Amino acid sequence: MPENASREASTTAVLVAAVRASHLRWVPDPIFSDEYASAMVTPFWRLVANNRLLNRLVVDVVLRTLKPAHTVIIVRIRYAEDRLWEAISAGVQQYVILGAGLDTFALRSRGRADRLSIYEVDHPASQEMKRKGLERVAGGVPSNLNLVPVDFETDRLDDALNAAGFDPGAPAFFSWLGVTCYLTGKAVGATLDQIASVSAPGSSLVVDYRYPQRLVPAAGQALVEQLERFVERRGEPMRSAFSPEEFAVRMEQIGFVETDHVSPEEQVRRYLQGRHDIPAPPPNFAFALFRKKER
Repeated sequence: MPENASREASTTAVLVAAVRASHLRWVPDPIFSDEYASAMVTPFWRLVANNRLLNRLVVDVVLRTLKPAHTVIIVRIRYAEDRLWEAISAGVQQYVILGAGLDTFALRSRGRADRLSIYEVDHPASQEMKRKGLERVAGGVPSNLNLVPVDFETDRLDDALNAAGFDPGAPAFFSWLGVTCYLTGKAVGATLDQIASVSAPGSSLVVDYRYPQRLVPAAGQALVEQLERFVERRGEPMRSAFSPEEFAVRMEQIGFVETDHVSPEEQVRRYLQGRHDIPAPPPNFAFALFRKKER
């Protein structure tokens, strides 16, 4: 969880939801549709997302250099939820969203996945913001949604999930997006160990992570530095980085095998072919799908 999480709700959680809202409102043929995101964000970002002139001023002028980050926010959630629906079709009935922020899957899936038990894991301050949003948008927390307060730097994920009613004996789908880069390497490793401890064989995890500087092409260094300065100035510095090989080995050690790796170049190939209205994602973020091996 970002550094300021011990004091207040995550700023990046609001920005991520605002990006989703803006994408749906103003991008023709959106890659991902989150019809509740606009209602979940703060009044200022709701106005930015819904007012064309203000959206262009903020997104296309003031924050123009950050637009590649918007792309990875959109494509990673599209990828994760595509894999989630595949898991649901295969019979998985537990979904754990780590660092859930203002995610709205529990609202968007009503009537389609009501038997799915959803566990949203996040810092208590961010969850208080989320709870207020759900009250405003849906009249309360959906019956199949469990809000699980956890500080990834200090709390044990496995204990919190078990206390919330999670069944470690049944397969689950985990998503962990937009979080690992803000944690120390030690906290990332500890959380992965705890995910493994509650994951039955056949469970899956989609996770994104930041590349170390040595893997960033020279042409992308300036963009990467701008992105990192942007979040650091908001009290949420990026702390950890992994190569694909390092991350895959770490996952292998805890019983997960990588079944798909989506590099920045692969993100372009899968989601942006022939599109000129969406910039390429940053060259330093990848995401991957892992599956818990059978014993």
